[in-house]
Amino acid sequence: MLPLFHYGTLRPQLLLAVLLFLAFHATRHSLQIHNFISYSTRPLWDRPLGPADVLPHYYAEGIHYDTHICELHGWKPRDERPDVWDAVLFSTELDLLEIRMHELDSVVSKFFIVESDLTFTGLPKNLTFAENGGRFATFEHKIIYSVFHARQLEPDESPFVNEIAQRQHMDSLLRDYKDPSRPPPLVIFSDVDEIPYAHTMRLLQYCEAPSPIHLQMREYIYSFEWPAGEGSWRAQVHRWDLMSDGYGHSQVAGVKLANAGWHCSFCFRYIEEFVNKMRGYSHADRVTDLSLLDPDRIQRVICEGSDIFGMLPEAYRYKDLLTLMDKDPTLSAVHIPRYLIENSEKFRFLLPGGCFRERSSSI
Repeated sequence: MLPLFHYGTLRPQLLLAVLLFLAFHATRHSLQIHNFISYSTRPLWDRPLGPADVLPHYYAEGIHYDTHICELHGWKPRDERPDVWDAVLFSTELDLLEIRMHELDSVVSKFFIVESDLTFTGLPKNLTFAENGGRFATFEHKIIYSVFHARQLEPDESPFVNEIAQRQHMDSLLRDYKDPSRPPPLVIFSDVDEIPYAHTMRLLQYCEAPSPIHLQMREYIYSFEWPAGEGSWRAQVHRWDLMSDGYGHSQVAGVKLANAGWHCSFCFRYIEEFVNKMRGYSHADRVTDLSLLDPDRIQRVICEGSDIFGMLPEAYRYKDLLTLMDKDPTLSAVHIPRYLIENSEKFRFLLPGGCFRERSSSI
């Protein structure tokens, strides 16, 4: 009697079945393995999130903002320049907030800051901005500060519940300051670590750009020593009278302005801040093992430029995946925030070669 299957075809079929079974079994018990499979195959089945159309961005030091620069971008000059408001949800990012406010001071008329008494995951936290208000005395006349009272989460409830509620709180705060006697302001929606260039906002202030518009940003991880591509797009600018969906952080338009700012993720001074963010933000489920919170490991990861959660990079092309997996540090500190360069000793940890972090603070 002939065998039902030829041995040569049975072996690879059995091997594939065994591998699929093991992979399925493993993913049921390990988010880390699930993430590895998902991220390593992403270029095969997924497309990038965010706006597909990139608008060219023209800038040179000392350039004049006039009809010519607007026409170069394909826009008309505004009849009247609007105010610019900057709106951020604050956690503990004192250093980045200080750099941000100095970068944007020349163009922003109001800084809206909402701080919560709990993390997104419901863990207690200090009101860090309120306790360090003197550090921002220069901007006191521009600051609108509000405390959001978050709540403890129910079992299996998503941290996004608190994040969304805090964003709604910001939305209400912005609406409280609406002044119908003045031209509608331009409002920046972005996280503290997503810092628009001052010249980007001046361009949008002078020219009738689309509204809303996303800002593509140069990405960095841990400091300006570790470039991480230009995939950041969630920062956005809205003209007040054209706002429809409220204060958010998701895609609201199909266009983004090229090279419009810096996104410095996990750019903290203290190891304690890394741990607090890993445990407290909306993606805290990425902490699949408590060993990820070990201070020695975190310090090593910062100096290596590798992923703090031990995950593969989020990439949609294999060449990007390989590049981000094996990043090279840069010795260039050209075109980073001016205030950072002017205060290089204070912010040494954000510059090339400054990967060492202090262990704890009073946050």
